[in-house]
Amino acid sequence: MELSKSTLNSGLSFSMEFGKNWLVDIQDRLRNENFELTTSELDFCNKLCKKVNKCAHDYVSNNPVKGDKEISFMEFSQFAKFMKSKYEWISDKNLSHLYSQSCYYALK
Repeated sequence: MELSKSTLNSGLSFSMEFGKNWLVDIQDRLRNENFELTTSELDFCNKLCKKVNKCAHDYVSNNPVKGDKEISFMEFSQFAKFMKSKYEWISDKNLSHLYSQSCYYALK
C-alpha cells in the first residue's frame, strides 16, 4: 500500500501524542486530515505507526551506552541512521520526537 510521506508522518505524529490521545488508534484523527483515505489505508497507517514506535523503542532499550557510573543512550545520529534505513519517509521532526520518547520509555 502506497501512502504519501505527509500522510505517514501525520499518522506517526498522532501515534506519539500524550494526554487524552495516548495509545489511542490514529484512524479518526488521520481521517479528519485526509478524508479521501479508505478504511484499509487508515488501518494500514495505524498498524505501521505502531510498528515504527515499537522498533524505535526496542532499538533504544536494547542498545544502552554503559558508562562508568550510569547508563545513557546512543547518539541521536546513530538512532536516526538506523530508523531512516528502515523507514526513509520519517521526517526530521518525527525522528527527534521518536528518539526523545524512546529514551523516555527506556528509563521506565
